[in-house]
Amino acid sequence: MKINRVEIIPVDIPYVNEFRYSSMPWPPPDRRPPTGKFVILKILTDEGLEGVGSSSMLVDRESAMLIMKRLASGFLLGQDPLNTERILSQIDIGMYLDEISYPIKAHIDYALYDLKGKILNVPVYQLLGGLCREKIPLEWILVMDDPEAMAEKAVKYIKAGFHGLKVHVGGDPKLAVKRFRTVREAVGPEIPMGIDMSSVTGSASHWNAHDALRLIEELVQYNIHYAEQSVTTYDIDGFVALKRRTKVPIVADASARSVVEVYQMIKRGAADIFHTLLSRVGGLRLASKYTTLIEAANLDYAICSVGTGIEHAAGAHFAVSRTKRERVLDELALILYIHGGTETKGITTDVTKEINGRIEKGYLYPPKGPGLGIELNQEVIDRCLAPGINKIVVQ
Repeated sequence: MKINRVEIIPVDIPYVNEFRYSSMPWPPPDRRPPTGKFVILKILTDEGLEGVGSSSMLVDRESAMLIMKRLASGFLLGQDPLNTERILSQIDIGMYLDEISYPIKAHIDYALYDLKGKILNVPVYQLLGGLCREKIPLEWILVMDDPEAMAEKAVKYIKAGFHGLKVHVGGDPKLAVKRFRTVREAVGPEIPMGIDMSSVTGSASHWNAHDALRLIEELVQYNIHYAEQSVTTYDIDGFVALKRRTKVPIVADASARSVVEVYQMIKRGAADIFHTLLSRVGGLRLASKYTTLIEAANLDYAICSVGTGIEHAAGAHFAVSRTKRERVLDELALILYIHGGTETKGITTDVTKEINGRIEKGYLYPPKGPGLGIELNQEVIDRCLAPGINKIVVQ
């Protein structure tokens, strides 16, 4: 069996809810939810099987599609799809991986694992080590908004069964405290609540270590569970300084985008927890290496996926294949930002006919197989094809 065709399909998926990070401006210039610029990648074989992959939104989608075309012709066509390690490691060497390239690779990674699972007639989680968790408690991410609106949303999701909250607090220290305090007063003292500062150079939320420490210590009185990306991406010394000066666990997000970066941060003793965003890490294969390093250092991580039903399924397969402590909850409900609601039951507007890896009462349940266990919703895909951008076929 050989790979003989690759299809690269651009789709625009409207969001029901906007996902507003702390690094975005406040107040927002436009409160309308964005349209997600996604790509669906299909890998097909000469025996009629296909694997499907899609990752997070792409900023420069057309350039990403051209890179996928080059990778398909150079590394996929003619290959045995069972040799996932060989193919993906060759792509590691053949492309310069950076914060733009990792999500591109995740598309290929997911499609190869989907195809391999279908060939072997097993769910992807079996390829990753088997079923380790049968019921995963989830954390809900509160996007940046007015404090009262955030508190109202927090109550809604806690009542729906979610087990913890991550609060995007923004770059204004006084407003950050007000957001956290208002949410804490609304949900009570026992719900685990962390903050995401999303500190990125040049953004509206560019914190330095001194100011970040002042905020974190002020929030101790409101029982802060952790602080994520409290200083800018490159400031590893700032991470080290924070970790030495506070008892609040420090989380690395954008500063630990790759296996190499997480290794360096572990060596420096720069973080207690790592935010494992599957698309940014590069897909299932690299996420396995990434989290194994963290486990070997006896540290913690949260698993997160942010795309359509395709990446949600990949995230669910990965999550149930890992044995991890639950003191840090996983964030695998971001599919609900696209479609709304508090559970996946009844979603009919996704690119997959059914959301595989159901979310119910704040828990994620194991997905089905074989492969990723998804079936594309061609009607939705046809309706959401990106205008003015042609599908690419490599064969």
